[in-house]
Amino acid sequence: MNNLEQVLKRYYKFILFAIFILAIILRWWYLPAKAVSFAFDQARDAFVVQEILGGHIKILGPSVNGIPGLYHGVLYYYVLALAYLVGRGSPIGAAYFMGFLNALTVFGVYLLTYLLTKKHTPALIASLIFAFSFEATQYAAWLSNPTMAIWFVPLIYIGLYLWLKGKSVIGPLVAGFGLGFSIQSNVALGYHLLPVIFWLWLFRKEVRRKDVMIFLGSLIFAVSSMILAEFKFGFRGISGIYYLLSSQDMAPQTLEFGNFLVIYLNQLGKSLAYTIFPLKVSFGGLVGVILLFSALLHWVKNRGSDLISWEPFLATYIFVYIFALPFGGSGIPHAMSGVTAGIAVFVGIFIWKFLSQYKYLFIGVIFLILLFNSIKILFENKKGQTNLVIQGESTLANQLKTIDYTYEKANGKGFSINTLTRPLYINTLWSYLYNWYGKQKYGYLPSWTGRDQVGQLGNNLARPAAGVIEHFYIIESTYGIPEMYVNLAQGEEDAKSTLIGQQSFGEITIQERKITNEK
Repeated sequence: MNNLEQVLKRYYKFILFAIFILAIILRWWYLPAKAVSFAFDQARDAFVVQEILGGHIKILGPSVNGIPGLYHGVLYYYVLALAYLVGRGSPIGAAYFMGFLNALTVFGVYLLTYLLTKKHTPALIASLIFAFSFEATQYAAWLSNPTMAIWFVPLIYIGLYLWLKGKSVIGPLVAGFGLGFSIQSNVALGYHLLPVIFWLWLFRKEVRRKDVMIFLGSLIFAVSSMILAEFKFGFRGISGIYYLLSSQDMAPQTLEFGNFLVIYLNQLGKSLAYTIFPLKVSFGGLVGVILLFSALLHWVKNRGSDLISWEPFLATYIFVYIFALPFGGSGIPHAMSGVTAGIAVFVGIFIWKFLSQYKYLFIGVIFLILLFNSIKILFENKKGQTNLVIQGESTLANQLKTIDYTYEKANGKGFSINTLTRPLYINTLWSYLYNWYGKQKYGYLPSWTGRDQVGQLGNNLARPAAGVIEHFYIIESTYGIPEMYVNLAQGEEDAKSTLIGQQSFGEITIQERKITNEK
């Protein structure tokens, strides 16, 4: 292994760049096929971005689902604005841009691993594992604010380690910015402050007050837009935090201690599996947990005088999410976003530390991890970001096929649409798609026969003119919609139009109809 380390030391820059290119390829592989999950949240954000590009400054980010008054940071909107500017309003173009930024994280994974081991071999292994991580590739093309956590959370621990090991101001500066931008991407990620406090307390004799002030200053600067939004909108975020801390959220309030542990182990196991063995989550999660605890036990038995080592340091990174659970963390989707890089670092070091003396086993384990993730990527990513969304195969590919179907059936004539959507009766998604894709390709927009969209983003589809009888009813996946509303919407359609034909694209059903009760 010494010879290998010498070779890698000489060529590590070239190898790392090759891993980066490989990461880009894996993240872009299915984008030409439009395998991007696009739903209400993505369409809402796209409309907000169009307003920003039109000169309207925003300081309030996306709302936190299920927690009144709490909002993520606005940084995501501005990153997405750049992505849409490059992509000219195309979600596919934006996905390419976001995938590129995701791939850049291989450099952060390399740096954190090298800091912990001072060796190129485990650093390159960890970077390679991250490049092939199924979970990382799922986040790469997902147009949602938690995707930024993949880039920013590793910066917290890179900065923290530099801070603990040296006297440079770079460490606290990077840690502060990393934590602040992580909170911007997902406000729940504030729990990463706990490992920072823990390690600073352990090293309290070496921590300078100046560095603490630099850390706090960079943190405050990174979340300054969120602080400004609190002042402007009457401190609604504080009421949201109070909502969590006071147990007004019924979900965590009714869960018992054992339920929390089950939820935590399930979520931890899923994150571990989606990087180690994504073909079967239960097995991959079990393997990951065993590796984590065996590494910690080995450290307990063999630790030296150094307070900091890769095993406990990465354990605080990976395990810390458990402290968010009692306050509703289990109800905040993707609150573990950002842990993927830490898992890749851990697995890379573990393989190097305990298997490198067994040449064929060492190579075989790395090969199998890359193979299993490749298989999962090839079979799953063509369906979109299925690991992160509820809508299943509600991809742009299927949505654009649906739009093409309506125009082709209309054959150049005016037509109207209605939609059954999630959220119910909100047409923001289809309004964006018809405006961006339909109008650009076919030169005109359909009219709208559904419920009033006043106050909703994308309220620009006019009511049908006299004589327009071509009509289409677009039905999204009805999963989660009460059956009574599905039946009510279908009854409303049957009362005003007659079914001519029906076609499905993935989970989307499109009914061709004729208006029968023109007014």
